[in-house]
Amino acid sequence: ISVHGSGRLPERPIGTLTDTMSAHGVQFDEVKLPLNAHGDLTGGVYEIAGNISSQFLSGLLMALPLCDSSSEIRLTTKLQSSAYVSMTLDTLRQFGIQINVSSDVSGNVYEIPGKQAYHMPEHIAIDGDWSNAAFWLVAGAIQSAQNAAVSVTGLSQNSIQGDSAIQKILQESGAMLEETSTNLSVHGGQNRAQTISMESIPDLMPILAIKAAFADGTTEFINAERLRLKESDRIESTAAMIRSLGGSVETEAEKIIIHGTGSLCGGTVDAMNDHRIVMAAAVAAGICSEPVIIRGAEAVNKSYPTFFEDLTAVKGVVHVL
Repeated sequence: ISVHGSGRLPERPIGTLTDTMSAHGVQFDEVKLPLNAHGDLTGGVYEIAGNISSQFLSGLLMALPLCDSSSEIRLTTKLQSSAYVSMTLDTLRQFGIQINVSSDVSGNVYEIPGKQAYHMPEHIAIDGDWSNAAFWLVAGAIQSAQNAAVSVTGLSQNSIQGDSAIQKILQESGAMLEETSTNLSVHGGQNRAQTISMESIPDLMPILAIKAAFADGTTEFINAERLRLKESDRIESTAAMIRSLGGSVETEAEKIIIHGTGSLCGGTVDAMNDHRIVMAAAVAAGICSEPVIIRGAEAVNKSYPTFFEDLTAVKGVVHVL
């Protein structure tokens, strides 16, 4: 196979994955995109870091059950973004795949019998997307308490998605939440500053930064070092967005600090090819004192192609330049 990529994608580190696959039957001509690979993946003992990308582990968990022999995956570092791996394991179980998870002194161990086969379940329900719902929920939370609530349908309160944490974060900050069997509605209340660990919820960083800019004090986002490996360096791109909109922000190697001023003035935001920066800046525009121009807004198509249509549906005003 040949794998190509553009933008920031070729810069994202994949050496830890190619190294462990190279030890089990697959040869690569490069350790970054573009690359060519050939050979058959074999079973055995895999050792891989858990603090770079949970996607490496998820990919192996999907592939190794199909090998002729059994496999074992051992993590060499603490697993971050563990909720994404839990989602993978849950989906695999629904398709009849058996994986045993245990622990040793270094962390989780995944035991994977070989010669398995995927079986289509008779029924499968797809969880609503808490990651993208978070933009609308925060939009409701930063509005004036006199404004109408923003309601989102299709979210499961029993979801194992890590980004379902947005509900608790908003509650603890003072937003007003109302839940029914079909809707989760949020409208403005108090917006308290918080200290939030990003270890398990890296995709919430940009929209939580917008919320923090309107808070009543200084919000710290800690354990954020992995955000530098996203579609953009999400610590720096988030900070640049806040500055472009007139906010006050500081960055460190593993954290971002936002001084809430209660308002943003608007301005021009470079999305840096990051779909979540696009959506966060668009939500901020709803209560900025001046318009917001987003350069590279087409990046939203990565995860939410109808975002601007939905923004218009909730009375947002969008002009394509």
